[in-house]
Amino acid sequence: MRDKQPVSTQACFCLNTLDPGMEHSPISNDPFAALRQRFLARCADQLAALKATREQSAALGTSGDALARIAHSLAGAAGTFGFAEISARASALEALLIEKEHEAAAEAALDALIAEIERTLQ
Repeated sequence: MRDKQPVSTQACFCLNTLDPGMEHSPISNDPFAALRQRFLARCADQLAALKATREQSAALGTSGDALARIAHSLAGAAGTFGFAEISARASALEALLIEKEHEAAAEAALDALIAEIERTLQ
């Protein structure tokens, strides 16, 4: 019986193989580009909702469930589309809102999430 050897399965595809003078680069067709753009558009809407909630509510307790839903949605979608910082901040906010014990920390997490979304959308 023959020992099996591991086989490397990595591949690199180049779009510019016809011109030997050009540098080779991986395929740049991103199948998720349109979905990522839709996420960013939705993110802008959710940013407006987050800001409105922050301005209208002195205490997050009255709007905690709605904020937790937005944070949950952002955490999952942002992670899926490669926006790790938004995902992490949204997840942290969601956890604090669910705990309902650390309102000051939840307010700080909301501010951090708003700031991160604004940075991303610039």
